[in-house]
Amino acid sequence: MSVKAYVVLNPIAGQSNPDEIRALFNRSHEQGLWDFDLYETTGEEDLKAVVSNALEEDYDLVVACGGDGTVSGVVDGLAGSEVPLGVLPGGTVNAFAKEMGMPANIKDALEIILGDHRLRSIDVIESEGRFYLLYCSLGLSSESIAAIDREEKYKIGWLAYLSNAIQESAKLEPIMVSLEIDGKTERLHAYEILLFNSDQLGVIDSHLGLDVSIDDGLLDLFVLQSKGLGDMLLSLFYRIFRKTKIDPNIRYWAIKDSVKIDVDPNVKYQADGDIIGDTPVLFKVLKGGLKVIASLLKHQQNN
Repeated sequence: MSVKAYVVLNPIAGQSNPDEIRALFNRSHEQGLWDFDLYETTGEEDLKAVVSNALEEDYDLVVACGGDGTVSGVVDGLAGSEVPLGVLPGGTVNAFAKEMGMPANIKDALEIILGDHRLRSIDVIESEGRFYLLYCSLGLSSESIAAIDREEKYKIGWLAYLSNAIQESAKLEPIMVSLEIDGKTERLHAYEILLFNSDQLGVIDSHLGLDVSIDDGLLDLFVLQSKGLGDMLLSLFYRIFRKTKIDPNIRYWAIKDSVKIDVDPNVKYQADGDIIGDTPVLFKVLKGGLKVIASLLKHQQNN
């Protein structure tokens, strides 16, 4: 029996050809693998409302085809429901698709969604009534993302992030940060604040090695107090190789429920690669808040 899917396609995400993607969807329908309704984003809509309205119909799954921004927009309307999410890697970085073990080829990923797979219940970051999947941050990362234009991102992909990080690091100044972590307050100076739900950022085909799990009911907060891009990379090197205790430039907290971040002066923060707004901001963990189709292969490799 074929499944009925609601598909959200970002036709200008990454370097994928939208005509080829539409043809792939139609061929799968002709083969009796699925029935689907297609929605193509314009960049002007409220995806949360679009997906929430779609859930009033009897769909077996919702599929997001685009980058991590598109996926986050779809999750915004899907989190907390029983309808699973399938992800097709149509963007520049495709970090969440990699987290679910999906292949880089859209055709291969669709075969997994419509064929043999497993369902995972994962945590979601909740903030200001919206939901995010991978990580949120402010400091060098958010300044670098804010400086990227679409043409640059299209031409050189993730290297655009690195290029802008190098440029922005020269202007970097410490910020005074107030953190309210599960009800307890901390004040400190920092250059970068990173809140992870997953340490798969899509820049490389592996995790950063931060012992962060997307289904452990926790968010992982790292505050980098080192100055400059070189020191930050060195701090991350220490963390990756399990040497955080000998690196005084990193502070770490496991967030069980929530963290409120306030900065003087206020700065922009990003979530899943898109600038969202300005501080102060409250992040919460929605434990097991999303069901996602994942590759069987990755599960077998981890066992």
